[in-house]
Amino acid sequence: MKGLLRLNLLVSVVFVLAFVLTLFGLIRQGEKDIEREIGASIHFAEQMIEAAQYDPSRLQPLLNGNTRHIHFYLNHLPAAYDRDNDVPAWFSDLLQPKGAFVARPWRYPLMNGELLYVVATPDDEIDEVWESALMLAGLFLGGALLSNLMIFWGVRQGLKPISKILETLEQEKSGPFCTRLQHYSMPEADQLADHFNRMAEALEQEQYGNRQLTKQLMELQESERTRLAHTLHDDLGQYVTGIRAQAYMICQAADQQLVVEKTAERIVGHCDEMQKSFRHLIRDLHPVILHQLGLKDALCNLAEQWQESSGIPVKLEMANAFPELEPERAGHLYRLVQEALHNVTRHAQATVAELSLVMHGSRLQLRVIDNGCGLMPQSKPGIGMRSMHERARYLGGVLQLESVSGGGTKISLSMPVEAP
Repeated sequence: MKGLLRLNLLVSVVFVLAFVLTLFGLIRQGEKDIEREIGASIHFAEQMIEAAQYDPSRLQPLLNGNTRHIHFYLNHLPAAYDRDNDVPAWFSDLLQPKGAFVARPWRYPLMNGELLYVVATPDDEIDEVWESALMLAGLFLGGALLSNLMIFWGVRQGLKPISKILETLEQEKSGPFCTRLQHYSMPEADQLADHFNRMAEALEQEQYGNRQLTKQLMELQESERTRLAHTLHDDLGQYVTGIRAQAYMICQAADQQLVVEKTAERIVGHCDEMQKSFRHLIRDLHPVILHQLGLKDALCNLAEQWQESSGIPVKLEMANAFPELEPERAGHLYRLVQEALHNVTRHAQATVAELSLVMHGSRLQLRVIDNGCGLMPQSKPGIGMRSMHERARYLGGVLQLESVSGGGTKISLSMPVEAP
């Protein structure tokens, strides 16, 4: 509303300036017109006075005040001349001609010895200019009022969609982004409403996706905890129980050298298996090798271990001049490749895979390709694929998935080397 008041004030100022300029032109033109009228009247008076020298009867109409702009007085001047109009003195002073006949009376001696005084009185012309100025002021005032009213009405009509959008935004500060704007007759407002509706729909879908992702993450968290519990109980727990039982056996058969040696060998074997299980579990929880060897060697090691566990040959292509990434970004890239390879194992039914990580200019290009069954057209991305997209977004890149049913899958990522 403050902007509307400023607009109305600006329009009013423009009208005032235009009125002042027009009034100035009217006054200047009025001065010229009065001077011409007074000059013509004096010329006419001279002719009448010259004719009255020979015919005194022609002098009487002049003395009766029948002439315009000129007054005649015989032998003496009146003490004061009363104006019969309502023109303000300041306006009359602006239009008073500066000629000699206006500044002072003109005295003309007659042949009979009398003295004739001629006084210029431009009051009629000044009154006409004043009436024109009043009419001009009325026109400008009416135009300013009408313009401001039309601007006020037009802006109010134009701001209705904005007000509705602001009201809708206030309602949807915390969701659920289900409100939609109506269509408007104004094309610009209708286009704005269409953009708002698409934005609200995208936010609603994003909010739904976030709820689903949160649900899946919680399910995955519980699943991971369950898997860890089973691993610790069924694998490591059994080894610890076996080692405990075998240690007890050694205590009971301390005098039997052969039994002690065989039992000790089994304890060593169990410790080796338990150590491997611990290493595998730690590698799943946190890639320690990434900090020990660096990203390039850690990815090569990941590909080798994945090839051994899955039985799927993998072709590696690594950049010679490998960039140094921040530890957190390197960890996200490592987890992304790890998830991509796990997806090949779980879903692709592939016989060969390819892992490529090369430099193109200042960007790092990642590709994971398999010759598996591909994705079905109606398949929806799971939590693994969503986590890959989120990691790619954190890395400042965009993850692209190309897949044809029966034609394999290709995952591509282009990311900047520097942190975004």
